[in-house]
Amino acid sequence: MITLFLYKQLRTCSLTNTGETRAKGRWTKTVDNVKVIAIKPDNAMDRLRLCWGHLDDWRNLEIVRETKKWLEKTNAIFTPTTFIAYKNQMPVGMMEFIPHKSLNKLGLCPCRVDRENNETPERYILGEKFENHLFISCFLVSKEHQHKGVGKVLLSHFLNSEVLKNSDGALVYVTSRDENWAPHIHWPAGPKEFYLKAGFLIEKTLNDPTGYILSY
Repeated sequence: MITLFLYKQLRTCSLTNTGETRAKGRWTKTVDNVKVIAIKPDNAMDRLRLCWGHLDDWRNLEIVRETKKWLEKTNAIFTPTTFIAYKNQMPVGMMEFIPHKSLNKLGLCPCRVDRENNETPERYILGEKFENHLFISCFLVSKEHQHKGVGKVLLSHFLNSEVLKNSDGALVYVTSRDENWAPHIHWPAGPKEFYLKAGFLIEKTLNDPTGYILSY
C-alpha cells in the first residue's frame, strides 16, 4: 500500500530546519563538504535510496519500481526534476520539483500521492497565473544529517539555479506537523516557517486537510 510505504520512508527522512543566513533575500551555502547535483541516469538510484534504503530488499519494492518509472518518464519531458545533496559522496538529502503547468500531465511521484487524505496533484493547481512556476513536491534530508544545514544548502541551490531562473517563480505545499509523526518528520516538504524565512509568501490556505501553498 503506497501510503504505508510513504509513512515508513518518512520515518527516516525529513526536511531539516536550521538557522538562516540570507543575501539579497536568498540563503547562502554555509555547509562544508555538501555538494548538490542534478538528477541524471547514473545517480537516480541515490534519489530512491534516500527514501527506501533503510528497508530490506528495497530495490524490489513495488513503490520503488513505480517511482523509478515516474522519474524516467518525467525527466524525459522535463529535467532536472530533482536536486540531490551529497556529503562525502553519500546522498543525504533531495528536493523534487516539476512545472506547475504539468501537474495534471506528469502527476507527482507515486510516493508523494496520498489519495486517502486528498493529497493529489489536483489539490495544488492554482491556475494560469502560476503556470510558469515550479512546484516543489518533496523535500527531505536523511535523519542522520538533519539540523546540520543540508536543507538550507538544497534550498539555496534551487533558488539560485538556472531551472528556477528560467521560470516565473516557485510554489511549495506545506502542512502543519502531525503530532502522531516521529519528531523528525514533517511531510511532505518541511515547515512553512523554513520557506517564509527564505522569502516565500503564503499564497493560498487549503482545507480538508489544512495546508498552505507558498510562493516565491
